[in-house]
Amino acid sequence: MKEKITFWWQARSIREQKTLLAWGLAFVALLMWFAIISPLSKRIDQLEKRIPELETRLNTMRSQPLNEIRAQGITSKNGADLRSTLFRLLADKNISAELRALSSSRVEIRLPGLPMKDALALLESLRQESGARVVVLNAKTEAASSGDARVIVEMEYAP
Repeated sequence: MKEKITFWWQARSIREQKTLLAWGLAFVALLMWFAIISPLSKRIDQLEKRIPELETRLNTMRSQPLNEIRAQGITSKNGADLRSTLFRLLADKNISAELRALSSSRVEIRLPGLPMKDALALLESLRQESGARVVVLNAKTEAASSGDARVIVEMEYAP
């Protein structure tokens, strides 16, 4: 196959080889632009607009005082561990999530694919109802999956 291509290429005149080479390079450049650079640039622009909003929401969640009425009786002082409390709250909302106890007062939560807005609203609700605070938030939205986010959160009871 390689010999056929080499034979075909050498059968062309120098001028035709240069023209074919120029068109080939132009095609590769256009392919790179439309297949890689342009979509990547658009996605970066979307995320640059979204990151400040998400940081603001996270800082708001961390700094707001707990709603004492909703969190009453659910803190670590009554002996309930955080994993059990969060599991119960998620079950009440009919949401299945992976919970991993890092200690009796710290839990890692892996939320199912939810839109980012819903995931943040759920975290705010869990934070308010459990009396815990968000320590680590790792979120990644998938453009191909209709904007659903993979969210991994660590929550702990405030000392």
